[in-house]
Amino acid sequence: MIWSFAALCAVVAVGARGPVVLRRAARVCGSAPRTMLALWVAATAAWVLSCAALLALLAAELLGPAVKGVLAACIDVLQALERNHAGWGIGAGAALAVVALLRLLWTAARQGRAGLSWRRTHHSGLLARAQRRRLHDQPVWLLDTAAPDAYCVPGSRGGVVITRGALDMLTDAQARAVLAHEQAHLRGRHHLIVGWVRLLDRAFPGVPLFRAAAQDVPVLVEWAADDRAVRAAGMHPLVHALGSLAQAAPAGAPQTLSIGGVCPVERVRRQVRRPAGCRPWRGRVLVAATSVAVTLPLVLTLTSALAAVLIPHCQCAG
Repeated sequence: MIWSFAALCAVVAVGARGPVVLRRAARVCGSAPRTMLALWVAATAAWVLSCAALLALLAAELLGPAVKGVLAACIDVLQALERNHAGWGIGAGAALAVVALLRLLWTAARQGRAGLSWRRTHHSGLLARAQRRRLHDQPVWLLDTAAPDAYCVPGSRGGVVITRGALDMLTDAQARAVLAHEQAHLRGRHHLIVGWVRLLDRAFPGVPLFRAAAQDVPVLVEWAADDRAVRAAGMHPLVHALGSLAQAAPAGAPQTLSIGGVCPVERVRRQVRRPAGCRPWRGRVLVAATSVAVTLPLVLTLTSALAAVLIPHCQCAG
């Protein structure tokens, strides 16, 4: 029970104060965007798994070792309601688990259905109005419109989309930077990362960790793609491309990632005035400490589960 209580405290602490720890790690040493993305994904996944495991542990501790399958568990719940007044805890935990699971599945289904519908409609529009071309040795959808725009859509029917208006505004070097930026999104599976944190925020809007992740992760994926574009085409072409396409964001299309969609001014400032950072060893220590902090609920939950299994066994053996 002590480990379970410690795990519960860790879950509450990370859910409420986890964003502060993660943002401080990014600010103190200017951690690489990919590192911070990994930390955000690990923090949110560990938090969800910890909550699920804690609810399972609660049911197991209240029901005892007689749980053998779903039917036996249901019978034990009914007996607990009548016999030892443990039904309040069991009922609350079971109800919370069921509601949370249904909420997550319902939100995921809605988000997935909306994304699939949008991609089908978008692909039909591309077939009708766009041409498949190769620009700088990369396949793209070229839209013959005057509005400057460039974005990417995941999936076999997607890819990088760029308009004629954007190409008219950009030099060859700037166009290479834009294409490298969008390809970095596709190769890094950034749509899945952004979709994950948005799903959690929509399903559980009251959790500060999920709200902060939905705000920070879209920015971090743009930083990661910017860094890849700088390595491919240079800093100056990317900065000028960001300035030219600062207003290029497909309205009402959360399934896309656009080079001008998220805080372009801040991204330009980040490239022009790189943070000094800190010593490599300090950065590694800070990242390791942050990793331990955000995954602590899951570690304590697993420890609690092992304690619940091993301690009774040792007592019986003795």
